Amino acid sequence: MNLEPSRDKSTQLRAEIEHISYRNDENGWTVLRIRNCNDQSQVTATGFFAAAHPGAQFEFVGNWSRHPQYGLQFKIERMVPVRPDTAEALERYLASGLIKGIGPKTATKIVAKFGSDTLHVLDHEPQRLSEIQSLGTKKRLQIIESWREQKSVADVMLFLSTHGISPLFAARIRRHYGGDAIKIVSADPYRLANDIQGIGFIAADRIAQSMGIAGDSVERLRAAVIYQLQQGEERGHCYLTTAQLIRALVTTLNLTEAQVLQRFSVALADLADLGAIAPETMTIDNDDDNGPKKELVYYRTELLVAEWNVTRVARKLLASDLPHDMDRIDAWLSRYGEASGTVLADEQLEAVRKAASQRLFILTGGPGVGKTTTANTIIRLLKAMGKTVALAAPTGRAAQRLTEVAATPARTIHRLLEWLPHLHSFARDESNPLPVQAVIVDEASMLDIRLADALIRAVPPTAQLILIGDVDQLPSVGPGNVLRDLIDCGDIPCVRLQKVFRQAQCSRIIQTAHAINSGGVLHVASLGRDSDCQFVEVESGEDIRTTILDLVERQLPRVYGFNPISDVQILTPMNRGELGTVSLNEALQKSLNPEGQGKREYRRGGLMLRQGDKVIQSANNYDLGVFNGDIGYVVDTRVDGGRLLVEFGDDKVVAYDDEQAQELRLAYAITVHKSQGSEFPVVVIPCTMQHYVMLQRNLMYTALTRAKKLAIFVGSSKALQHAIGNQTSGQRQTGLSAKLRETP
Repeated sequence: MNLEPSRDKSTQLRAEIEHISYRNDENGWTVLRIRNCNDQSQVTATGFFAAAHPGAQFEFVGNWSRHPQYGLQFKIERMVPVRPDTAEALERYLASGLIKGIGPKTATKIVAKFGSDTLHVLDHEPQRLSEIQSLGTKKRLQIIESWREQKSVADVMLFLSTHGISPLFAARIRRHYGGDAIKIVSADPYRLANDIQGIGFIAADRIAQSMGIAGDSVERLRAAVIYQLQQGEERGHCYLTTAQLIRALVTTLNLTEAQVLQRFSVALADLADLGAIAPETMTIDNDDDNGPKKELVYYRTELLVAEWNVTRVARKLLASDLPHDMDRIDAWLSRYGEASGTVLADEQLEAVRKAASQRLFILTGGPGVGKTTTANTIIRLLKAMGKTVALAAPTGRAAQRLTEVAATPARTIHRLLEWLPHLHSFARDESNPLPVQAVIVDEASMLDIRLADALIRAVPPTAQLILIGDVDQLPSVGPGNVLRDLIDCGDIPCVRLQKVFRQAQCSRIIQTAHAINSGGVLHVASLGRDSDCQFVEVESGEDIRTTILDLVERQLPRVYGFNPISDVQILTPMNRGELGTVSLNEALQKSLNPEGQGKREYRRGGLMLRQGDKVIQSANNYDLGVFNGDIGYVVDTRVDGGRLLVEFGDDKVVAYDDEQAQELRLAYAITVHKSQGSEFPVVVIPCTMQHYVMLQRNLMYTALTRAKKLAIFVGSSKALQHAIGNQTSGQRQTGLSAKLRETP
């Protein structure tokens, strides 16, 4: 007979805490031994607590699970404190060590004196403790103060739990707001979306609704406007039009358009007065018969300021002449070519000359057209001219690649600008510019508007800024389309390299990349098994998945000798679905890095990592010095200290606490967006109509150009051709190009 509790549904359990096995004081993650109040059985429970102590009773709601190492466990989802109702339970509760000044003997005396009224006395009549003659004044005051402090914690947890807040987030809220948590959350529950990591508008709105805030209130509309602008930023937009905002609010808030419009203007005015949003009139092309027209659009203020900052400084650089002697430049180029054997094409020579003579210059072009050679020549020329040059890139991996190809140290932009984690700002800006005469930034297509703003303001007015990147790749993960906007304005000196060099012409990867970028019909039959760019035709999602797993686990290691973990990278458009990162990573973790062999495992809040796993950082963490897209390997887990150690290359080992570890994801498969700025020996790319909404030309182009030695498309040629023909879905709403054109 199987007596194991069901693991398929939530279970309610009244239990008393017997023992605390482990607790992380930073985030409240706790491992407990609890005793079922009904049958007195004991079991291990795990969950997030702001405060937990032996003797405390709770009504727990959660699920049973079986840990491979520790056996049956109860995973707590939510809980409500229950006050002990027997003399024995009261004594255990008071003697648990929670209340300073109360040990087992004192607990027995207090319960013997007040009986079932003990908790009432401590809550409302603590002065009555003086009735116990053996309690001195100092000890009595210590007990009263400690009881008040613990009751405050319990009250906060009870208040938050009644509004559907999980123990994890309740612990974060209590830690952030302290004893004022109830007052702050009651006054404005929407603050949670800004103040507490992991609580967005949807969760905060659910809490607000449970508190009785009206569905069409101005407070709700204000919070929803900010949320929608943030959602737009996640899609790469800097602004939303008035019509877009209204439609989004109707859907998100489940209101009619009339209800939204009733308080829409008031909400916008309030947010503008607070400096949270900024309106601007822009000329919008509506793709209808009426042509472009002026419309009111809305930015979050920081993004509008960033666009104007980039415009202002760019115009200042363009208006300032850069002294140069073109005859000396040409003479140096001639000597350099003879000495190094470097033969530059005419367009490369043009790029070098412009880079040496302009304060703001852009070099762009696809793979195999000589960007690296041109960039190296520019760097050597500027140094020969006696200039101090700083090299940078948006990510650590891109900076490392730039260092390797330029034979000159390069830094991330954050390191170059001297990020100050405690201030969340850069040390370098217009008042404290970089002490250099030229700044060269590679992978400039990855610059979002915020980073571009910080970068350009740190360039001295007497210096140069040279941006290098492939404008046809995916734009930045963050809002904006900076490189494209700078080029499209038409006023910034720019050279686009187009000639594919002979050695690059032998690469099917480069040939196919240019074919995709041109938008023509790609003949997949030409991508055979003997080339560095292959296409495996498979139709169904299940067959595509099976083929990919077989390639990574068996064929690539055995036939080609590639390491399936460090050499091979799956690049997929989406996170969800059978061909998304989540599903593929679960399968590859089991096959490439299975449990056992003494490997430590790390399990917290749905995250399961083990030693040797390939992981990716999913968000910028300036405190740790790791950034969105950085890839590393788990080297150790320290269960006792709640630490996860990850190595990110160059012997850089980062220690994560439990909360920071939630920013990590498995990285056997990552999204194409996350791969920007990186290169891998082998990339495997699923092509399926399941990813219809994400199939875009620049996505496939970016994925392919991440491969250094071998690229393999697996899937439907129809899906690949659809992506090649699709350039419309990735357009971003930005105002930078228009500002540059319109500003003298």
